[in-house]
Amino acid sequence: MYRVLLEIGNITIYSYGAMIALGVLLIIYLAGKVAKDIGLTSDNIIDLVVVAVVGGVVGSRIYYILAYNFEYYLQNPWQIFNIREGGLVFFGGLIGGALAVIGLIYYRKWRIWEIADLAGLFVPLGYFFGRIGCFLNGCCYGIPTESFLGIPFPYLDGQKYHPTMLYSAILGLGLFFFALWYRKRRRFAGESFLYYLIFYSVGRFFIEFFRENPKVFNLLTVAQATGIVTIIISLSLYPYLKRKNAYIQKDDEKDVKSA
Repeated sequence: MYRVLLEIGNITIYSYGAMIALGVLLIIYLAGKVAKDIGLTSDNIIDLVVVAVVGGVVGSRIYYILAYNFEYYLQNPWQIFNIREGGLVFFGGLIGGALAVIGLIYYRKWRIWEIADLAGLFVPLGYFFGRIGCFLNGCCYGIPTESFLGIPFPYLDGQKYHPTMLYSAILGLGLFFFALWYRKRRRFAGESFLYYLIFYSVGRFFIEFFRENPKVFNLLTVAQATGIVTIIISLSLYPYLKRKNAYIQKDDEKDVKSA
C-alpha cells in the first residue's frame, strides 16, 4: 500500500507511525475537553495517554510472543524488541494499557470507573487510526477472496484478500460514535466501558473468520477465545457496577457518587 508516507532528505515518515501519532494527538485534544467533567486536566490526560501507550505496546508484544510464536522468540530473544516487522496484538495492548493506567489511577487516587468510561470512548478512536495505519502499511490483511470486498496488496502475490484492517477500522469508528452518543445516557460509572468491551469482542469475533490466525484446539482463534472471556467478565461486572456506581453526575447535579 503506502508504507512510506513522506521522505524528506534522510528522514522517512512511515504511514503506520503517522496514523498512530495522529490518533494519539487527537485523543489528547478531545479527551482534554471531555475529562473536565470528572475533574481531570489536560496534563492528567497526557499522563494517562503516555502510560496507556507504553503499557499497551509492552502488553501487545508480550501477548503476541506468548500466544503466537513463543518458541521462535525463545530461540531468538533479541527479536523480542524488533516490532518494526509487526507482532503486536490489540487484546494484549488493551490488557497492558489497562494495567498501566490502573496503576497510575490508584497512585493519583482518581475515580477508576469514570476514567474507564473515557477509555471506552477514546480507545476505539485510537483503534480506528491504528487500523488505518495497518491498511496503509499493508499488514493485518485477511484470507484470500474473489468477492467484491477483496483488495490486492502490492507486497504480496497480487491475489485479492479481505481488508480486515478496514473492517476493524469501521468497528472502531462505530464504537467511538456509539460511546460519544451514549455518554450522557449512562446509568452508572463504567457502563460505557463494559459496552465497549462487549461490542468490540463481538465484532472482533466475527472479523476473525476472515483472518488466517492459528486456532486453539482447532475451534477458535486466540482473539476469539479472549473475546469470549472478555464478554463473560464484562457481563459479570455489569450488575455489580450498576449497584455500586449508580446515579453518576448529571448536568444539574453537583455531587458525583465516588466510583
